[in-house]
Amino acid sequence: MRQTKDTALPLPKPTHWFVALLGTVASASAIAQGTPGLPMERQVDDAFRQVLESPGDLGRTARYAQLLVQAGNYEGGVAALESLLLDPNAAPTVRLELAVLYYRLASYAMAEALLNNALQDARLVGEQRQFAENLLRDTRKRNQVSRLDGQVILGLRAQTNPASRTSESQVLAAGTLVPVDPAYRPKSDTDVQVTLQLNHEYDLSTQNEATVVSSLVAQVIKYSSSSGSRLQPNQVDPYNLALAEVTSGVRFKPLRDASSGLTLRPHVIAAALTLQGKDFLTIGGLGLDVNNRISERLLLEAGFEHRQYSFATRIDVPDADVLGGPDNLLRARLSRELGPGRVLSGELRVRAHRTDRADFDYDAYEARVTYSATYASPLGKATGPWTTWVWGSAQSRDYAAPDPAVDALKERSDTDWRLGVGNTVPLTDKWSLLMQLEHARTRSNLPNHRLKNTSLLLAVSYRL
Repeated sequence: MRQTKDTALPLPKPTHWFVALLGTVASASAIAQGTPGLPMERQVDDAFRQVLESPGDLGRTARYAQLLVQAGNYEGGVAALESLLLDPNAAPTVRLELAVLYYRLASYAMAEALLNNALQDARLVGEQRQFAENLLRDTRKRNQVSRLDGQVILGLRAQTNPASRTSESQVLAAGTLVPVDPAYRPKSDTDVQVTLQLNHEYDLSTQNEATVVSSLVAQVIKYSSSSGSRLQPNQVDPYNLALAEVTSGVRFKPLRDASSGLTLRPHVIAAALTLQGKDFLTIGGLGLDVNNRISERLLLEAGFEHRQYSFATRIDVPDADVLGGPDNLLRARLSRELGPGRVLSGELRVRAHRTDRADFDYDAYEARVTYSATYASPLGKATGPWTTWVWGSAQSRDYAAPDPAVDALKERSDTDWRLGVGNTVPLTDKWSLLMQLEHARTRSNLPNHRLKNTSLLLAVSYRL
């Protein structure tokens, strides 16, 4: 979800993304651990030689397949596991593990067939049967022509400085240091927020896998200190807000090579933001998503968005007619699966924001690192696997001209630092508990814009 200033914390990755990781975690329970001290490539080579020595030894073939999966060679693992199915008494877990690999390779029809066969075997019991049933439901959705999923999140958040007030005791006014009015010093607050995320895909059944992909993000935030819809200049309390954003476009494979992991998605963007129940900002634009599955464990996601901002004329937005303008964003994220359920990603963003006032124009550069891990619940079998993620980011922001109301001789330059940790605990197949803690700090060459904020979010999520 995109984040606007003083609004919601970043939401966790959609639940369906973790299904693939959980699949690997479930299958990994049956995978033999590698020999300590030996490189994985050496272990794979040794296992392959053992298979050649005894082609009929299903145990050696199983170990070879498992090592291929551990090494990230899913296609090789598929070939090896399929040879195990030549045994009419093959364990149902072989079909389950094979279904997981086909799922990871986006071959959902094959995954569905294997899962159906595995579930028909009475030997598949306990957590493995439950996992197969859950994965089958997700796979069936992906095999439908029209697919809809999403989540609803209800959360309570506490913040130390939701209005982004400066932490300094003095600020600049026309180049002169003056004391900060007590009304505009940092003040903690809590809010209740409701977020809806919907994703819809419609398969056009073409050879290039063209699919109409649409998304909706809607959010309402109500602060405990703010009420009513009355507007006033120099608002003291944080704004209650309502945000809605819709994107829609066709995702397709531009190359004829069926094995290519490259997809493009040109799309349109429309968004609106209201504050205190009144129109504040409307956005229209165009975007292009570029995704490339470089390997089974390496994913590159990039994109460009052009948005046109238009501010409503309000008593608290006196310069609305000159604040609007184009906003261009270029982003790239590289994600690497380090092992079953463990993903490390790095993201770079470049943003150019323009208005009709040079002191509001800025260029921003951001770097972000995220690590996520899905693991067995520490509470035992009472709940499903937990997911924990940590992130850190730094963003530099340089403005094109001085603001004469602050200092006519000094152009503003800010650096934002963020550090956070989150955790998702599944309560049932549909319900989850979300906890998220983040600390943000802005360092600036102007005291007016030096601030810090710590936020804690507790929420429940329902997967549609």
